[in-house]
Amino acid sequence: MATSCKNLCFILGMLFMLSCRPAAYITHGSSFGHCQGMCNKELKLYPKKTEFKTWSNGPGISQLEKGVATTGKDYEAILAKIDVKKFKRLKNTYGCPDCADGGAEWISLKMGFSTKKVTFEFGNPPEELKSINDDLRKVQESFETKKK
Repeated sequence: MATSCKNLCFILGMLFMLSCRPAAYITHGSSFGHCQGMCNKELKLYPKKTEFKTWSNGPGISQLEKGVATTGKDYEAILAKIDVKKFKRLKNTYGCPDCADGGAEWISLKMGFSTKKVTFEFGNPPEELKSINDDLRKVQESFETKKK
């Protein structure tokens, strides 16, 4: 009886630990520090949902968030293009993001307990991320268009 209780406790403990694992997601965002209005955007792709938010700078900061259940098609297609080992070796910052209000863009990848974020000048991703950035922008644009 004591052995089966220990086994049950072990199984329940393992199930609890697995359910507490952080979800994996891909984020693409942009910001413009001196812009007035809803100039900052962030798209977050999960395996089965997409979240989009936009927010303003300065006094009276406002924010708009939208979420929608998805098939995960965009998430899977973009994730398939990312070589995680190479992505983790990229520098954290390229160029001078948002200098002279030129804007900043970023792509981040969360897998398990680690997150890697790469920030770059708006419209000027490092060569390794150009295709992925283009794909993420297309998803964001289609999401914005559908949700208006």
